[in-house]
Amino acid sequence: MDNKELLFKGLKYSIGAIPLMFLGPILIHNAFMNKHTNWHYLVLGIGIFICITSVSLMFKGIKIIMKSLFDGNDN
Repeated sequence: MDNKELLFKGLKYSIGAIPLMFLGPILIHNAFMNKHTNWHYLVLGIGIFICITSVSLMFKGIKIIMKSLFDGNDN
């Protein structure tokens, strides 16, 4: 796999994580504002899951980007 292809793959992961970075905290905030409903725990769980997914996608993206930038140079 070419370094440029690996770089774009890492960028795809990182760009995919950006909307989740906003959606997760919004859902968590919404869950805490609506404690009186029965859906509170479900929305909170989904928000936490989205936040964890966002962090893991961003970590994976940065890891792939670093691999594409620094592993191919055997000077």
